[in-house]
Amino acid sequence: MTEEKFWKIIEKSWQDSPELKKKRDEANNDENSLEQLSYQLEEDITENYIKRLSKLKKEELTKFIHILEERMYHIDRKEIHTYTDGSDDGFLYCRCFILGMGKSYYELIDKTPSKAKFDLEAEGFGFSAYQVYEELFNEEFDRYSKHSMESCSNSEGWIE
Repeated sequence: MTEEKFWKIIEKSWQDSPELKKKRDEANNDENSLEQLSYQLEEDITENYIKRLSKLKKEELTKFIHILEERMYHIDRKEIHTYTDGSDDGFLYCRCFILGMGKSYYELIDKTPSKAKFDLEAEGFGFSAYQVYEELFNEEFDRYSKHSMESCSNSEGWIE
């Protein structure tokens, strides 16, 4: 599993719902459009995503989750938090939304944190890979063995 394949899985999850992908691609960071997409990301896109993840072998899914945790850790930064949500859990779920929107949106927020929107969340998307792992392999995934997704765990991102 490479980072390229990681992003491809997320992108193909959007491609599985062409009308939603079109809405996402045309959203232009409009807050109202993104709010509607957050609900659809939590439902339709997450369902597509789970189907794709369910086809992965144990080693691939393990590497996928490690990349997911690393990408979530990377955007665990005060400069992004300023524009999203105040609580630790809220910020975690906002980062799940940022990741779930795909590579282009993720990179937009990573490079220009002020483009992040307040309170757009996708908790289910962020945690469904762990559920798939548990269902497929009948064991819990060793979370955060490389990077923690939890808010404020990236100490370099919170230096004042």
